[in-house]
Amino acid sequence: MGLLSLIQGRQRYKMTRISIGKVRLRALIADTVLKRMIGLMYRDSLPKNICMLFVFNSDGRPGIWMRNMHFPIDILWLDSRKRIVDIFEDARPCHGLACETMYPSGKARYVIEANSGFARRKKLRIGVKASFRI
Repeated sequence: MGLLSLIQGRQRYKMTRISIGKVRLRALIADTVLKRMIGLMYRDSLPKNICMLFVFNSDGRPGIWMRNMHFPIDILWLDSRKRIVDIFEDARPCHGLACETMYPSGKARYVIEANSGFARRKKLRIGVKASFRI
């Protein structure tokens, strides 16, 4: 067990409700550098209707990688107006040092990670607006 795995177990996450189009779910908020770095690492699964919301301090092209993940996810990047600017479906876990980092095609302020298949099942597309409070 690595240091990040030990730190992950000690993190406490606030929750918020998110609406994306007509979809409603709850989100764990990753709003610190450490929480964003750990993300969903070392978790065995993500309960249905739960996602993780990454909150960044400014617009940019935040990269997401799947190191030390145990399950595939969909990744949605949102801009400062909370509109989806990019979607990466079915990102697969990787182990080792050669993990691919995925970046949005445009600037983003938020990232939502949800169970694989979420974007397809809910018919989410670029431009769809989300609503949440942090």
